[in-house]
Amino acid sequence: MQMLMWVSRRFAAVVAICLWGQAALSDVAVLSIDSQTEGWLNRTTTVTIALDGAIPFRVSTPQDGRVAVTLNGADPHSQPAFHPDTVINRYNLSGAQEGAVISLEAQRMLTLQTASMTNSGGAARLILTFAAGSRLSRSPHDTPTRGATALPLVVLDPGHGGIDPGAVRLDIAEKDIALAFGRELRAVLQDSGRFDVRMTRDTDVFVTLRDRVRFARESGAAVFISLHANTVTRGNASGSAIYTLSEGASSAEAAALAELENRADTLGGVDLGVEDDDLALLLTDMAQRETNARSAMLARATVEAMRHAVGVIRSNPHRSAGFRVLKAPDIPSMLIELGFLSDATDRANMISPRWRAHAAQGILAALDDWVERDGVLSAQVRPAPARVAGANGD
Repeated sequence: MQMLMWVSRRFAAVVAICLWGQAALSDVAVLSIDSQTEGWLNRTTTVTIALDGAIPFRVSTPQDGRVAVTLNGADPHSQPAFHPDTVINRYNLSGAQEGAVISLEAQRMLTLQTASMTNSGGAARLILTFAAGSRLSRSPHDTPTRGATALPLVVLDPGHGGIDPGAVRLDIAEKDIALAFGRELRAVLQDSGRFDVRMTRDTDVFVTLRDRVRFARESGAAVFISLHANTVTRGNASGSAIYTLSEGASSAEAAALAELENRADTLGGVDLGVEDDDLALLLTDMAQRETNARSAMLARATVEAMRHAVGVIRSNPHRSAGFRVLKAPDIPSMLIELGFLSDATDRANMISPRWRAHAAQGILAALDDWVERDGVLSAQVRPAPARVAGANGD
């Protein structure tokens, strides 16, 4: 009898200790969830979960952009501070038999690389690193629509054409480089399943600058990309550069290039004798200022992505000037100079399908990143723009 009582008391003590331990674990609060992504073509996403104590955890294999983090003994009623980024932008905290489960929703396919728990002075951090892969397609239920489609419309504008060859070197014409690259870039963007694409020209025809802008606006473009090559007659220059609209020029070279490109309409008999007085007016408009900021963000993304994709980028690669073809006040726009026909290496690159394929992948990566970042800022895919009188380069 004494032995039975001793065993009973010992069992009760063990049960009490287990219950106390479970209660102690259940007091562990989830303090914050922070997501940060670095890189362009090879993105790494780091998720840091701050806790007020170290506890066992389990991370599920990511499925469809959703990651489940099970925290044994965590308080499911915690209200953590959440710091999203362009890859992980939503979370859900729910109860489970073990304690709590944090479900993270990602915009890209994630592959778990490392998982570790640190503990210092009673404060713990669970650090998860993921390789962030291709962007996930959203369902129509989750994605705001743009007219009849949920995909952002990219208007590609191969420069020059027809009677306007653009820059020419060794029988290689800018208009042909721009059209070939435009067609290949269109295929890359469409094959991604994340963009609709239209082109201002798909054959060797002349299109005025104002008609290019008008086409983009009437199509309801989400972004406008004009494709060009460059050349110099004196000195040496090489590498790609990205240009956006500004009232003044970022450099004398940018101003000269804008003046040269803006002369294209004279070949089609367009009267350019009257200065674009509306440019200064447009730049003071709130919509234009917002569009310029969004264009600059797109240009920066493209510079970094192209740097990783092809490596050859000019010094100060993001430049600006008063390009007529970038004047749509409500469409983020940029002009890409792929390289210099006057430079032997650039010329070989631009006629190389392999190099152009790498460049196209870089632009796709930039557009992916920009759409995510712009989506965070504007909270929705923007509707097709209303027509603004005098905004088509007229």
